[in-house]
Amino acid sequence: MLWRIACWLVAACLPACLWATTPDAMPLLQDGSFARGVQVVPPSRQHKAVHRQQAMSCLPLRDCSAVPVWQLQQWGSVLDIATAAQSADGWLLRDSAGRLQKRLQFADGHVLLEINGLAEFAARHDDGIAQYLPDLRRAWPHWLLSQQLTRVRLSDSNALQLSGEVRLLFDNAQRAAGYDPAVHAARFLLAMTVRNRLTGNYFWLTLPLYDDRFPRSDFGCQKCLDGGERCYTPQRLADLGIWRCPEDRVGASWWENEKSGTGKMIFRIPSEAFMRGDIHAGAWVAVAGDLRPYVLAGIDAVRQRDRTFPHDPFFYDIGLFSLGWEVTGFNHAAVELRGWQLNALR
Repeated sequence: MLWRIACWLVAACLPACLWATTPDAMPLLQDGSFARGVQVVPPSRQHKAVHRQQAMSCLPLRDCSAVPVWQLQQWGSVLDIATAAQSADGWLLRDSAGRLQKRLQFADGHVLLEINGLAEFAARHDDGIAQYLPDLRRAWPHWLLSQQLTRVRLSDSNALQLSGEVRLLFDNAQRAAGYDPAVHAARFLLAMTVRNRLTGNYFWLTLPLYDDRFPRSDFGCQKCLDGGERCYTPQRLADLGIWRCPEDRVGASWWENEKSGTGKMIFRIPSEAFMRGDIHAGAWVAVAGDLRPYVLAGIDAVRQRDRTFPHDPFFYDIGLFSLGWEVTGFNHAAVELRGWQLNALR
């Protein structure tokens, strides 16, 4: 019994002990080279045509003995990558017409995520014919990697240093009659939850790394003056005004909240604040910068609508971290990722 208690105490204090032995930095993100592979989360049962592995599976090792920290999410998808056989090109799934639907590949510290929206939407229907989403009130395919971060209070750091690299291999838009750029797109983004430790409530901090419709992203929030009478999209954190940010729901106007979702506020960061290059050019692009000022701005923004979120950064930490595709159109696209880190710096 005593050895069990001792083991529990060691496990409980491990993050603090690591912080003490590395006074300048505390790693929040683990296995940024994807050496331990991924744990595959089966698709949800949103579509009657879903085909999935019943038991939890891991890739590249099926028995999960490497204990991956990364989860591979397949929200809004039909086929389960865990049912695919391994090939020289990784793990591939095809629809009934033989079109590649999605692919996962590991090589030399890289991970490749490929998805074909046309095949995804075709697989939802018995006739195999892809149909565009009429609007954003319905689920769309997600193909992303996520992990729970090491929990460190925001007040215990002076910076949250993000770094990594991303490369767009290709994006074939495959547009058809009915295409609407306001609805149909391929986006690759980074998203994190900023958690209120008092209540467990949270908001989203997002960084779009690629959007086939735009060369770069701006702030997703507005700032408002004169009591909310005049609102505009800011260019810098220091621009004047009170934040007004969307929730994780979509309608004709985002504040109408017509699409069900997490219902949490989204604080979107401008891509050029962190990206060192043009991802549309197809070369490796470095992503680097300090997230902490944007987390603090997000706290200020969420407090405008919900005062149960305290002002003091002592009461916050970063929870979930994810990187991946959201595809609402027929795009067939692929990216590679390598060398991702998120460190809390003193």
